[in-house]
Amino acid sequence: MDFVDKLVGLMDKEFGSTALLAKAGEIVAERTREEAEVLRDEGKLEDRMVTELFRLLKLMEMDLAMIKASFKEEA
Repeated sequence: MDFVDKLVGLMDKEFGSTALLAKAGEIVAERTREEAEVLRDEGKLEDRMVTELFRLLKLMEMDLAMIKASFKEEA
């Protein structure tokens, strides 16, 4: 969850474009997935929790893609 906290911090900063913010979100999501898999493999996180986290991250990525697309259309 530390990576999600970092994303929230990044979102508070100004980015040069929505594309950069979306890319930062993608990187955070991928890194979070990797860490969740490690924790699952170590027995520190249940499979169900990992599945739900992956669903949440996918929704977050979809939201970022929609934000990115909406700003492209306005420009």
